Amino acid sequence: MMKQRRVSIYKYTQLLWSVLLVLVIWNLPQYALADVNPQEINAILRTQDITLQALNTRDFAKIQPYLHPNFTITTVDNQTFNKVSEFEKYWNQQFSSSIKDIKMQLKGESLRTFLTPEIDVASGEAIASFSFKDGKAADMALRWTAVLQKLQDKWTIQSLHFSSNLLNNPVLNAAQQLGRILAVAAGVGGFLLGVVTMLLLPRRTKQQTEKI
Repeated sequence: MMKQRRVSIYKYTQLLWSVLLVLVIWNLPQYALADVNPQEINAILRTQDITLQALNTRDFAKIQPYLHPNFTITTVDNQTFNKVSEFEKYWNQQFSSSIKDIKMQLKGESLRTFLTPEIDVASGEAIASFSFKDGKAADMALRWTAVLQKLQDKWTIQSLHFSSNLLNNPVLNAAQQLGRILAVAAGVGGFLLGVVTMLLLPRRTKQQTEKI
């Protein structure tokens, strides 16, 4: 009987602490948000717009002042960058193959949680529009998560992460299509080479026979 009572007390204690923890987590963003005025929201949106402009115009000098000293950018192909020069090189390499241009735009409202008045965790959806050198175009749906921190009266990006559906990737589809085209071209080229070889071989054999 005493043992059952102790077990019951233990379960009730766990339940009480779980409820208190949920209430704290639930109310923390509200308290933090109450301390953030509309001007801070506008400043965050400005950082967001400048980031999009830098990606769409490939002008990464614009984004440099809005990056946290210890920033991290994680791309959809699971690469991580901590220097603007390295990320710029990676981004420009995307246009060395079949991609002509990439334009990104946000989709819908961003979800925003202020852990403190100076730390904002935001997430949302985006669309990356790809233009290919063969004239084709495709859109890829993205999800993003960003951590912004206010430093010296400026909201900076501390962490930025992109993700996408690997099964619905226009770049991968274009690469696969190009691979199929190259495979067909190689097959046709091999067939034509075989035909030419078969046509020339009897002539060479005949000429050699006549010389003998």
